[in-house]
Amino acid sequence: MKFNRRQLLMGGLTAGIATTMGADYKAHQKQKQLQALAKEQMPQDQESLLNAAFQADAEKIYQGQQIMDSLKLKPPEVPYDRELSKLLIQCSKIATQQYLTGKTIPTYDGSINSLSAYSSNLDRYTQIASFKGKEAETSQTVMVDISNNRSDSSDPLQRNLDNAETQVGNTIGEMVKLTKETPVYLGFVLTSPENNIIVFRGTQTRVEWVNNLTAVQKDFTDPISGQYFGKVHQGFLKNYQRILQPLPREVAQNFDLAIPCYVTGHSLGSSLAILAALDLALNIPKLKSQIQLYTYASPRVGDPTFATLHAEQVPNSYRIANLADVFTLVPPTQAVGTYVHVGQEWSFLSQNGDFMPNHVVDTYRAAVQREVETDSSRNYPISGL
Repeated sequence: MKFNRRQLLMGGLTAGIATTMGADYKAHQKQKQLQALAKEQMPQDQESLLNAAFQADAEKIYQGQQIMDSLKLKPPEVPYDRELSKLLIQCSKIATQQYLTGKTIPTYDGSINSLSAYSSNLDRYTQIASFKGKEAETSQTVMVDISNNRSDSSDPLQRNLDNAETQVGNTIGEMVKLTKETPVYLGFVLTSPENNIIVFRGTQTRVEWVNNLTAVQKDFTDPISGQYFGKVHQGFLKNYQRILQPLPREVAQNFDLAIPCYVTGHSLGSSLAILAALDLALNIPKLKSQIQLYTYASPRVGDPTFATLHAEQVPNSYRIANLADVFTLVPPTQAVGTYVHVGQEWSFLSQNGDFMPNHVVDTYRAAVQREVETDSSRNYPISGL
């Protein structure tokens, strides 16, 4: 029996369609079987599933505190000192004024005794250093004129084209955003026969606020001792290691190591103070037992490993926080990694209706002056918890 070409082609096409349909049918049947199996294995009690979801959501309320409790950090060996705290929050206010004065008056040399927050109780101290760093500033976008020099090409066609491009360029100009780095004051160091004080200023610029909220972590190994300290906020570590000049450990070489060394800061300055206290404890061993750390409005700086090891090196650490200050809640406990606070918490509640009034150094200074901060837990009936 003979087959013509058309019959052969039709036969092949039919066989191909049949094969494809057969494969699709098998895949469809397999999918139905899998769906049926999944349906059989799915819990039938939908209400239980919903309740479990609600319970998991509720448990998140306590998640951060549970992480902190699991660290089992010991309380400070030296009690919190209210009079000292009043002095240190005053110094934090002065550090803010030092920064603003330096930004406004180019000839300002960083001395603090001419600032309005300075008072006679500081006369017994000598200012031996000021910390400086480079602050990134972005100017507004400006229009730069494109040169209107006429073409000197010998080719008439090219000359006309160049001249046309120049005219268009002169019309639209070119938009350029200029970025510069300006030296600014980041704090100062005081010394007296009784004690030494290292102070860091708080957050002041939009760029710093953005950096505070950016929660990328970085492994932190002390560059001198080589000891690993867990993960810390990448931006805070960069500020301390690459921007701050001179480094506190360099200034502390001139300290009397037999008297207390107080390290303090507000807001962004708290993160610098936390890293500085650790740096001093690690790299000037004779100073370690004298270090006391007081932070105000501090963000979270590192992970649980960092907090645990920091507490071992700097056991006398106190964190003063306004419960209405959202800055003390950043970065979130679980964001890009896990973040926890360092230091014994001393809290107060001052709700002033907005983000900045709840956070500024004056709010903290007023609370500390009134001695309303406490390390005891408080019950707030309206919280419902």
